[in-house]
Amino acid sequence: MSDSLKVTQVDRVKVISINRPDVKNAVDVVTMNGIREHLLTSEKDNTRVVVITGENGSFCSGADIKSAMEAKISPEYAFNVLADSYGPTMRAIKEIKWPVIAAVDGSAAGIGFDLALACDLRLASEAAVFSELFVKVGLIPDGGGTWSLQRLIGQGRAKEMTFTGESVNAEKALEWGLVNRVYQLDTFMEDVLNFSSNLSKQSPDALIYGKKAINEASEGSFEQALKREANYQRKIFEGKWGFEGFKAFIEKRRPRWMDE
Repeated sequence: MSDSLKVTQVDRVKVISINRPDVKNAVDVVTMNGIREHLLTSEKDNTRVVVITGENGSFCSGADIKSAMEAKISPEYAFNVLADSYGPTMRAIKEIKWPVIAAVDGSAAGIGFDLALACDLRLASEAAVFSELFVKVGLIPDGGGTWSLQRLIGQGRAKEMTFTGESVNAEKALEWGLVNRVYQLDTFMEDVLNFSSNLSKQSPDALIYGKKAINEASEGSFEQALKREANYQRKIFEGKWGFEGFKAFIEKRRPRWMDE
């Protein structure tokens, strides 16, 4: 299990909290694999509801780009990370029988946003901010976001968030249907745990089959979306400007695209 995660069990609610304060809870392969491992153990213990959140006032600021670049990232490496780590973790959220809640305080950006989107419910603090930040480094969403986001807020708004990378605050997220509830900052996790505890007391079969039925009723395939995103992301990385966004991020400069 990953040291970058804190996991607590509160009665039948399992809380998985990302704890990488030096990078604002940006995730790497080890962290994503750790989330998946803890999700899978929830099928075997007394858990009825899983909460994914982040420590220190941030949900997840995205992928840890610096560590990815240090790993000498290549198009094939990037594709394999999505296919073997990030994708399986997103699928685990969809496929485990219990409801999974994203408790979002602070930033949920890039793959962090897609992580929240993959969850069954999203509970936000009033300080929550959501953004499909991929375009800022010249990429597309690759955590199932192209599948999930439009189903929550419609194609027009989903495309706007994807094309611009602009942020949406908690108030607008609630208005759009992006989140289910918004809580005050000072009582946020208390309210999340109260909500989750009440949910965990519902009929186990009703939770299991309610989630299963709604997921199966959705049009299209989440699995197909993940594969499509991974393939398109590989094509981007294989192009001339595939790593320009990452390099610019590390060098703290504006990306230089082909038309500039």
